[in-house]
Amino acid sequence: MLYGYLQRTLRLLPAGSALSLVHPDIPQARLHGGVALPCTDTEPDVPAEVFDISYWVTGIGPEAAGDCFDLVVGSWTRAGWPTRTDRDSAPRAGYTRTPDRFGLSIRENADGDVSLSGTTPPFAVGSPAGPPFPESIGHPLDTPEGADPDTSARRIV
Repeated sequence: MLYGYLQRTLRLLPAGSALSLVHPDIPQARLHGGVALPCTDTEPDVPAEVFDISYWVTGIGPEAAGDCFDLVVGSWTRAGWPTRTDRDSAPRAGYTRTPDRFGLSIRENADGDVSLSGTTPPFAVGSPAGPPFPESIGHPLDTPEGADPDTSARRIV
């Protein structure tokens, strides 16, 4: 499900854009391949975790970063998801929570780089993990897997 939300968001962006753990212009800024983190907003006697992953948005130039940010945040708002942003100009971040409790965030830094992150709803500690998330996710219009927007085979929880 989280993979599907990332892909759904990527679908809003221009063809040729992608999500990648490695930024092509700053390879030393590699993002982690996802991590399970303790969740503190659940029942006190029921330990839970969430899975969190972040990707760089590649294939868009700094001149398009602001428009892409606004497009994504606007789509979340139009979907009726509770959405907030922290500022009107870069660096800025936008956050939302889907009806099924997945969290998404988008960040635009002062250099025009954009990243997209996703977090699962809480799940029981020790739950079986799904397959690892890929190093990169191509734009659905640029990849064969784009024909199926619900790639639910990549599930955590």
